[in-house]
Amino acid sequence: MSHPLESRRLYIADLARRQHEMESGRVAMKPLTYRVLSKCLREALAGLSEPAARAGFSELPAHLMPLVADVLETRHFDQHACLLGRRAAHCREQAEIIVDRVKRSAAC
Repeated sequence: MSHPLESRRLYIADLARRQHEMESGRVAMKPLTYRVLSKCLREALAGLSEPAARAGFSELPAHLMPLVADVLETRHFDQHACLLGRRAAHCREQAEIIVDRVKRSAAC
């Protein structure tokens, strides 16, 4: 792994750790700090290509991976307008059913 990529991954791991500490209550929740950490984490992950981001983070403890995965899934949805994961097709079907119901009720 190249040095700049390693530094970025360490930065992402630090941001995720600090955000998780607030979410878990180990550190007092400070809304402004939390928002800044969240934004910095999104921006740091946005700088990584999708394949590099999906390659995993050896620097990241396992309990922090869901936080990073959530940011990556949101980024994927924003960029590709589709969900990831094994339940993505089911969620899309349910969303289409709801949209159809709304359209039918608006037409009445």
